[in-house]
Amino acid sequence: MLNPPVIRIFIADSHYLVRQGLKTIFSAQNGFEVVGESDELVNMLDLIESAQPDVVVVGLNIQGVSVVESIEELRQRLPAKKILVLDTNEDANEIIRLLSMGVHGYILKQCDHQEIIDAVNTILQGKNFFCSNVLKLNKTPVKSLSQVDTDSTVRLSAREIEILELISQGLTNNEIADKTFISAHTVASHRKNLMKKFSARNNVDLVISAIKENFIAF
Repeated sequence: MLNPPVIRIFIADSHYLVRQGLKTIFSAQNGFEVVGESDELVNMLDLIESAQPDVVVVGLNIQGVSVVESIEELRQRLPAKKILVLDTNEDANEIIRLLSMGVHGYILKQCDHQEIIDAVNTILQGKNFFCSNVLKLNKTPVKSLSQVDTDSTVRLSAREIEILELISQGLTNNEIADKTFISAHTVASHRKNLMKKFSARNNVDLVISAIKENFIAF
């Protein structure tokens, strides 16, 4: 039997103890390998390009001109790499902005080690990941149908709101179909209609727009 491929991790954070802690966490897991690290932005992108990791774990405190610009450049130069942001910032608007740039996950530094492992595994499956502490940041409830009718130019049915929430969790059409007891084809039609209603180009655009319009909680 062939062994599963090793998950290659690159760690970028200005704090030595954070980098060491992450390396300890990943080294204790079978199938994980830390292939590089950086504490500044000056050569981070070149190091990442050389190491060819599957996932880049980056702290927003890393030393340099602009972490945001570096993340944007990383997305342009190495679009296949998954980006997991590790930070202390609890500003939901900032997290939404990073998501819109193509970041695949966001975890706070107080999240436990299992959530860090779960985050890597989840984003490698093509889904977004936010640790439990991040998901508690926005206490605003999902809009009720009556609120949707009066507060927004977008009109959604109860079923569309349900599917929108499941899309925000990163579920596929088949997974949503299993949960809602409708066909995957019907889910695909709802997804297409939601994209059109929110003028979204992809799932990330859709989720960001839905969060901003308060159709789903963040």
